[in-house]
Amino acid sequence: MKKGFLILTLLLFVGFSVSACAPKPFTPAPLPEVKFEPTPNYELDLSNLPKPDKIEPRFLDENFKDVPIEKAKYILLAPKEYAKIAGLLKYAKALKDITEEQKILINTYISQINALKELSETNQAIMELYRQLWVDSENAYRQERHAHKVDNAINRGALGAISIGSLVMLLIAIL
Repeated sequence: MKKGFLILTLLLFVGFSVSACAPKPFTPAPLPEVKFEPTPNYELDLSNLPKPDKIEPRFLDENFKDVPIEKAKYILLAPKEYAKIAGLLKYAKALKDITEEQKILINTYISQINALKELSETNQAIMELYRQLWVDSENAYRQERHAHKVDNAINRGALGAISIGSLVMLLIAIL
């Protein structure tokens, strides 16, 4: 009788120690991290553009004689040189208009690129949050399932012990 009780106690101890182990946590493979650097704004560089011909003025003093620029009182432009001024002004105004429009268009395009990069990073963060929610729910499900199995094992063990005890008591009462 003592031996049977000892064996039953040992089996219950081994059963409880094995069933008390929690399930292994669920950990899926990590998502690849997508990281973007914002594209810098475009600055137009006009140094490579061809420049129009330089105006070649003549510098004159009070007597209308050629002198160095420091001593000049008058500037003389030949009709050919004077015609270059209107062309230079038109060229400069057109260049300024074109550069402003280009700058606006290019910076708009860069803003769109940066917005797409931010959207991609936000989507990655959302995916990570959903993934973490999935992992948490999977772990909670596994823990609940394990707890249910342990409860069933304990209930069945207790019911079995009660049944065996009742049979033993019945046999003792009969004998």
